[in-house]
Amino acid sequence: MCPEEVFRRVGALRYMKLAEARVFYDLIVTNRLHSCLELGFLHGVSTAYIAGAVQDLGSGQVTTIDRITAVALDPNIDWVLSITGLRDWVQVYLEPTSFNWRLMKFLEEGRFETFDFCYLDGGHSWYESGMAFCLIERLLKPGGWVVLDDLHFTFRQSSNRHRSWVQRMPEEEQITPQIERVFELLVESNPYFDCFRRMGRFGFARKKEAVWSKEKRDGNRVHLIVASALERARTDPEFRAALLLFPAKTLSNFSALPEHEFAHLSFAESGCRAPIPSEVSGYGSAIVYVEQPAQERPLSKKKLKRLLQVE
Repeated sequence: MCPEEVFRRVGALRYMKLAEARVFYDLIVTNRLHSCLELGFLHGVSTAYIAGAVQDLGSGQVTTIDRITAVALDPNIDWVLSITGLRDWVQVYLEPTSFNWRLMKFLEEGRFETFDFCYLDGGHSWYESGMAFCLIERLLKPGGWVVLDDLHFTFRQSSNRHRSWVQRMPEEEQITPQIERVFELLVESNPYFDCFRRMGRFGFARKKEAVWSKEKRDGNRVHLIVASALERARTDPEFRAALLLFPAKTLSNFSALPEHEFAHLSFAESGCRAPIPSEVSGYGSAIVYVEQPAQERPLSKKKLKRLLQVE
């Protein structure tokens, strides 16, 4: 559904204007951005414009998230999606506090790099929007686009400026355009993004390459197993001794992964209670240093003898 048709049905309902909707439509259709994420929908007008573009692509979905208070608005997103006939193209999530909690759940579900497009139109603070972009970076596909709204917004000039929670803010936080800081410091400085554009109140950027693919995340698997093993070793002297003496077998039993996954590892006492980086030995294996526990419980001679006999 073209932006003009959406506009004909919803009128000048806040906040996205028809001219802005045309830019979004062209971005989504030209780049074939089928899977779209929207953070903050208010009445649902921008949701309808985005969904209309996805509909014209012939496949895809808009996932949109806002606080549960949005349903009390008149009109609300249900009315907008009904009047435009775009309800089937949109999945709506309502959160008690912040859209960031839902983004966390998406990552828990393994939805890394699954969205083609994200429109960040909520929060308006460094704290919420900055965190949101860090999560968006993980959720956005290579070649996907992110758009930040309200680059020039300040709480001092907003409709909320007289509210007590704004008045309690430090002066600097009230007068600083915090979304612009997010765009400058987190987006434009990000080496994995390019195609930066500022168009009025919007900031655009494209993700260049895969950063959070399953293959890359699995590269951390052994490191995470080692970290968990070291945590146990701090309180379990018998496990600690096994880790030092028979690292591959101990880690295999600990993780249920085959021993060859850990064949390149050896462990040594560090003599330090704080972490020390691993080193590469002269034989090419990685030496992982085991921190000293805060309160050391020595392994008894009986347990050590039994451990050596078992092995």
